[in-house]
Amino acid sequence: MAIDSEWFYRMLEEKGTSARALADFLNLDPSSVSRMLKGERKMSAEEQDGIAAFLGLSLDTVAMHRRGEWGGFGEQGQEALDMGGAPEQEDVVAKRESFLERIRHRMAGTVTVAPGVDLTAPADPEWGRVYDDEHPISF
Repeated sequence: MAIDSEWFYRMLEEKGTSARALADFLNLDPSSVSRMLKGERKMSAEEQDGIAAFLGLSLDTVAMHRRGEWGGFGEQGQEALDMGGAPEQEDVVAKRESFLERIRHRMAGTVTVAPGVDLTAPADPEWGRVYDDEHPISF
């Protein structure tokens, strides 16, 4: 997948900055940044993080344009998860169950979710304890 060079240059322009300023921010040679944004060399994860910080954008947005994938982080050929419309007219409980069923179907074979387990329920409060009654931990 090719980098979306046009998008990166447009974002720099919209922020009123340049590839040279980005290079200074990333502590890189300007020609290296130019080659990276043109797709002539790969962008590292650290560079991606720095670009997101420099542009004030979310990491997933920058990653999406870095990889040229407009559908998100789904696997190749995997259809997008349809979460349905707004719940104004629908029964919220039925919508939640429908969503959980789609998640279970989507994750089939990747993880086993026992019947009756509610993945949206709060965690057991006992899991949050950092000590037991017999051996308290003090900080």
